[in-house]
Amino acid sequence: MKLLLLFFLPVVVTATALAATPNQQNPADITVTEELVESIFPDGVRFHLAATGPDEIDDIRVYFKLLGQKNQSAYRAMEFEPGTSIRGEAILHSGSRGEHIPPGTRVEYSFEIRDTAGRSLRTDDQVYVYLDHNFDWQTKSDGSVTVYYNEEIIEGRAGRILETATETLGHMGPILGVELEHPLHIVAYSDYRDMVHSLPFTSQATRAGLITQGTAFSEVRSLLVLASGTDYLGTTSHEFTHLLVADATGASASRVPRWLNEGLAEYGNLHPSPDYDSALARAIRDDEVRPLWFQNTFSGTPDEVIVAYGQGKSVVEYLLDNHGEDKMAVLMSTLADTLDIDEALQQTYGFTFYDLDTEWRKSVGLEASPPPPTRETRQRLAPPTARPIKPVQAPSGVIQQPTPTPIRVTGATEPDVEEATGGPNSPQQSTPGCGASRGFQGADPALPLLVLGGLGLAWGSRRKAGE
Repeated sequence: MKLLLLFFLPVVVTATALAATPNQQNPADITVTEELVESIFPDGVRFHLAATGPDEIDDIRVYFKLLGQKNQSAYRAMEFEPGTSIRGEAILHSGSRGEHIPPGTRVEYSFEIRDTAGRSLRTDDQVYVYLDHNFDWQTKSDGSVTVYYNEEIIEGRAGRILETATETLGHMGPILGVELEHPLHIVAYSDYRDMVHSLPFTSQATRAGLITQGTAFSEVRSLLVLASGTDYLGTTSHEFTHLLVADATGASASRVPRWLNEGLAEYGNLHPSPDYDSALARAIRDDEVRPLWFQNTFSGTPDEVIVAYGQGKSVVEYLLDNHGEDKMAVLMSTLADTLDIDEALQQTYGFTFYDLDTEWRKSVGLEASPPPPTRETRQRLAPPTARPIKPVQAPSGVIQQPTPTPIRVTGATEPDVEEATGGPNSPQQSTPGCGASRGFQGADPALPLLVLGGLGLAWGSRRKAGE
């Protein structure tokens, strides 16, 4: 059995004696003799506690919250045999028995111990970083962004990932009005066969046919990236921008429409591919571009979704070039307040969603689309040509499942690193998709967008990182 490593910020701690809070009754009479927190990846986090007291201890709870956009608190009752000397444990489940907890998540926790005489002890809050305990993780950090990596051979790449994230922050932070106040974590894998266990559950058939290059869990401010292959820096930059968009909108991040979120992420990508631009140019030439309100979520064929990415990026460029970069931060703030893109556009720019679509379409040589009758109707409409991609059902829980960036592996059952990174004989093709967590919405368009059929796309070997 491999050693369990406990990651705290800023140092690694194995066990800690904890002090009582000032309002406790006779706190010195209850003593914590041992405390341990360990990863049982991929199943979650296990909390251990041992304590003694003059009277029977009959209640122990561990209070915790996953630090991120919402910081919602909860607790678990610890299992133990009541007595004056006790040992107990509780598990914060991940996966099929609970919400998915991605690696890199910071878990803030404390214990409350009570005995039959009315004494109580509440320990100080501490922070634990959840990681796969099967690896000896190393870190590179600039203080705000920390990269965890698990192989010596990708140490140089870990440094470049950190540099890319820092440069992306410098590029997009002012545009989005974001200054980092809390840490962001990037967990880098060198082998997809290791990384796959960190992703939300999908069926074996899906895992066999798709590879996720990167995915952002904005609720917990964590990002996973496959650091092998040629596109890892583009993946990092795109996904990191999603974390910044979530910071800009806070608890309202789920209300950012997909075209805007993806458009900003690709605009912020410091290592972009021309694929989205080429797809959009072809769709413009053939007059096959959907009205913008059909792109609040992405659906349809792989071709249609790739065009949607290009359209989102183009609209964002139009807003920034024609109305100034400073207004994008205002739009983010206003959207967080109004929870409505039409109202946010009206307050920020003085025009409606339909006006924006019309302006942009004219700027690329397209005629204006007929406006839908009402805003409510527009939000209910589905594209007439859309053929929705079948989603994978997300388990209920606190953290919304992200939409991974899938890479099709033709006929693969257990892809090796050469396949996962697009080696010279790789059969992979680019597919649409994205990995940013979009909030607590249950069965919503933020469910994983996984392409299960043949793609038939001619995008070369580019494996684009999604949301």
